[in-house]
Amino acid sequence: MVVPFIWVIFVSYFVTAIVSYFYLRKSRNLISYHFGMNIAMTSSGVMGISCGIILGSQFPLLYTEVTILTLLISICVGAIFGALVDYQTMVTGVSSGIMAGVMGPMLGVSATVPMIIIGTLLVFLSFGLLCFSLRSL
Repeated sequence: MVVPFIWVIFVSYFVTAIVSYFYLRKSRNLISYHFGMNIAMTSSGVMGISCGIILGSQFPLLYTEVTILTLLISICVGAIFGALVDYQTMVTGVSSGIMAGVMGPMLGVSATVPMIIIGTLLVFLSFGLLCFSLRSL
């Protein structure tokens, strides 16, 4: 069952990630290696799990396609956010994206509405925390 409001939530994940990326990109000279690895791992992990939950819950019979799409999303997010610092953080983001991209659809197949709400809160809180952490540097 495809619910239209779920797609609004799904698109809001990407809007939040894009806004956070450009906010962090402005101050990328302030980002240390440790904080860069946290950024790459958090962004790819949260996006992989949350996108996997939504796609897996909406298309439970297309598990392979959902897993591949979620893998691509989380790997790209990890690589983009990791490239803010250097190649080591990019590799960390990609590897974290692989783990989250495989794990998210598994959660999504058995997901209910509260799990989707928790995933949505996880995305907004995580990206908000990453942007707020930059202010405290």
